[in-house]
Amino acid sequence: MSLSVQDLQRIVRTVWSTQLGLELETADAAGLATRLTAGDTVVVKIRFEGRFNGRLEQRCSSHVSLCAAAAAFAVSGRDVGTSDIRDAVSEMAHMTAGNLKSVLPGTCEVSSVDRQVAEDDAGTIIASAGFTFEGEPLVVDVVQTA
Repeated sequence: MSLSVQDLQRIVRTVWSTQLGLELETADAAGLATRLTAGDTVVVKIRFEGRFNGRLEQRCSSHVSLCAAAAAFAVSGRDVGTSDIRDAVSEMAHMTAGNLKSVLPGTCEVSSVDRQVAEDDAGTIIASAGFTFEGEPLVVDVVQTA
């Protein structure tokens, strides 16, 4: 199964632009991944189950997360709460996963993954896309599992 990086980039940029009005700049995913540290990163994982099994992993800096929440709720950054940030970033990941279903083989369902499940799911990254917003990183990986 092959998902092109260009398809992933197009879907992520379209979702963030149409839903939040945020224009993401394409960047090197591997280089950005090193800038995302555990304490300063919001991670959302969405599971694909069906003909394609795997997950979408979206990681973004706290600044990108704050900007997403402020745009989603049409408020200033100082008026955004922690749960607003989690809700907005999770919604972007769900929308991205929903749009990815159209380029994945066969039919599959999407569901949230508890972020504590983190690293114990083995798999192979089949596409990775990196972006910046106001110089801050956002990385989206699609991982295929058995």
